[in-house]
Amino acid sequence: MSTSFLKEYSLNDTIAAIATYPAKSALGVIKISGKKALEILSKIFISKGRKDIKKLPTYTLHYGWVIEKKSHSEKGEREEVLDEVLVSVMRAPCSYTREDVVEISSHGGILVLNRILELVLKKGARLANPGEFSYRAFINGRIDLVQAQSILDIVEAKTEQGLLAATTHLKGKISKKIEEIEEKLRNIFSQIEASIQFPEEEVNISFEEIKRDVRRLKKELEELVKASREGQLIKEGVKCVICGRANVGKSTLFNRLLQEERVIVTEVPGTTRDVIEENINIKGIPLRIADTAGILEPKDLIDKVALEKSLKKIAEADLVLFLLDYSQPLSREDYLLLDKIKDKNVILVINKIDLKKGLDLNEVRKFNKPRVKLSALRGEGFSNLEKVIFKNLLGRTTLRGYDLVFLAHRQKELLSQAFSSLSQGIEYCEQGYSLDIIGLLLKEALDSLAKLTGKVVEEEVLKEIFSRFCIGK
Repeated sequence: MSTSFLKEYSLNDTIAAIATYPAKSALGVIKISGKKALEILSKIFISKGRKDIKKLPTYTLHYGWVIEKKSHSEKGEREEVLDEVLVSVMRAPCSYTREDVVEISSHGGILVLNRILELVLKKGARLANPGEFSYRAFINGRIDLVQAQSILDIVEAKTEQGLLAATTHLKGKISKKIEEIEEKLRNIFSQIEASIQFPEEEVNISFEEIKRDVRRLKKELEELVKASREGQLIKEGVKCVICGRANVGKSTLFNRLLQEERVIVTEVPGTTRDVIEENINIKGIPLRIADTAGILEPKDLIDKVALEKSLKKIAEADLVLFLLDYSQPLSREDYLLLDKIKDKNVILVINKIDLKKGLDLNEVRKFNKPRVKLSALRGEGFSNLEKVIFKNLLGRTTLRGYDLVFLAHRQKELLSQAFSSLSQGIEYCEQGYSLDIIGLLLKEALDSLAKLTGKVVEEEVLKEIFSRFCIGK
């Protein structure tokens, strides 16, 4: 790592920051980590009973006052009470950073928090950089990079399932799984290396055994890759667009999904002239859903802009809910729109089933897309719509948050690289390539996994990860 980075995140400094949002609130927390944490605390904190601060045991909580000593011309030094507080002490290595950590819980509010923080900095601490507490936890072996990413995922979780997945990662479930794969892979690689380096020892190793063992590991990695794709849906959400010709019920469906009257609905065709977006949650999957204009033949400039916006949203969508009117046959406009979305991920939503049938369902089946019947006006069929959306996106009907894998884009690439290396290794085994070539591919897979968990890491990667954290995390 470069000198500038080491200086900026120097482990020799004692760091401090406000760990809670600085605003009017019941409580606020100032966090201190480093060798001088208790020494600094002893200069600004008086506990009830005036305990020796430097001798406080780990995992203890103490009531008292934060004080600032000020000189007075006539009376000498006097103590000014800044706040009544609770102080928690966590000694190294039994803390988040594996350093001495002190947390001061004061009353909330910008002024009092800043006054205490300024006092801590004056007594020898440095203001922490973004994510520096978590960076120290990583450097000191408390967490790996997968767990570090999960901390950010907890903060940014959009659904209950996403939160469950992130907390599972923080406990180390995915890290442990990757370590198990690494260990098995390393054993195979060691056998190959031994047979190459010490041929006189007559190490017993066969291509068939290698293929069998590597295939098993490839399957385990493949499951992780699949789980990471599903995790990405839960973590980042899905762009979903409701489209269809005018007056087919798009805005009514949009309002029903939101469970509020977000869009004006009338019997006049073309009421919606702009794209309207909101966030919803479908069985644990966050959807950014957009209601689009049903104008296909613009009559003026406003219509033209509305059409352009709608087509742009459709092009960007991960999922399209295409509405058809159950009470009317397919129209020229329906066919035109269906042609534009034929290559998209589409669910055909047959609306207005409360009316007399006019739609030829045999004609609809020809499009070979998932279909759902409902009445947006009456709220019928929505449970089935949610099931179809869920299955369309995940390929199954249930979701367990602790089975999901949340990885950053860089980590997903490394996992894919490891999977690709193993796949190529199996191909080379079947084609009869020499052991040294196969060993090289296994080494590539090991290197990718080591970078994923942070056993091997570059400065730029650390900066990219920890700079996204807030100060105090």
